[in-house]
Amino acid sequence: MEWFERVKAIKKEKNVTTDILSERTGIAKGTLNKLLTGQTRNPAYDTIKRIAEALGTSVSYIAYGVDDNSSYGELFEKYSKLDQKGKEAVAKTVDAQLARMENERSAAAAQIGKKRKIFIYDVPVSAGLGSFLDSSPSQSVTLEVNEITDRADYAVRVSGDSMEPRFFDGDIVIVESCGQIPEGKVGIFLYNGESYIKKFGGDRLRSVNPKYKDMVFKEGDDVTCLGLVLGSISKEK
Repeated sequence: MEWFERVKAIKKEKNVTTDILSERTGIAKGTLNKLLTGQTRNPAYDTIKRIAEALGTSVSYIAYGVDDNSSYGELFEKYSKLDQKGKEAVAKTVDAQLARMENERSAAAAQIGKKRKIFIYDVPVSAGLGSFLDSSPSQSVTLEVNEITDRADYAVRVSGDSMEPRFFDGDIVIVESCGQIPEGKVGIFLYNGESYIKKFGGDRLRSVNPKYKDMVFKEGDDVTCLGLVLGSISKEK
């Protein structure tokens, strides 16, 4: 629906004649007739604003058919001040962004139903007392492809309850290999020869379960980050 068609619909709904609208807005009846028949294709922002105020609605609703949002009005006002070259540049930008969104939607749709496999380590990582992640993975798990699972490099099983209620004993978590992770994120760590799933606390490893104390790093400790935990996919069955 064009903007002037919305104006005519509101006029009809509120029983406002063109004469009344002309009186309320100060816009000549002849000018209004040209506007409301679509003869004037690019009305000034001030014109739209006066019509919106006279009809008790918003510029954004008249211009775009959406509820009031000041940003729409501001954009419309700026756009109305552009010359033809500027308006053509805006149109090209909008077309390019719409094409980008369509390509992204198409790419996402193409991924639906696709699967990939990643290796899972035989030895679980500890959410408790610690275990050594030194085995070579011999099994794999199948993942539905999405933005998160596409980053996963390997999977491990969780053993223990120190990360509950976020991760539970028996959960399988997927991991992105990396040598460091941001503070506050959950990762897989090799700490003095034992592997853990913990939250990185800068100078310590933290559990989610409050009954477990922080593992504070001491001088001489050997701490290696093995990856960022992206999430859990299932419990072992």
